[in-house]
Amino acid sequence: MTQHSGITKPALQPSDIAMLQAVLQGWCQEKSCGVTSPAAQQVARELVSWFECGIRDQRKLSGLMRYMHMDLAKVPHCESMQRSVTISGTGVP
Repeated sequence: MTQHSGITKPALQPSDIAMLQAVLQGWCQEKSCGVTSPAAQQVARELVSWFECGIRDQRKLSGLMRYMHMDLAKVPHCESMQRSVTISGTGVP
């Protein structure tokens, strides 16, 4: 067991690490980014956090990462919202 800030957490087992790596590699493949990229490192931290909070299902973790890191530019209705926020934030009418 690992001690961190007074909270005892169970150690990750090799099968847990393999599953988390598979989720991360899948996310990286979908996003066309390297596993060592800053974005992937952030996703890896989030995956471990979700896992430690009790989400242990690979499909659920994959879905969470897909949802949490959705590229708004690829969603048609969000693209126009993102553009209007950017334009209004820069003072361009």
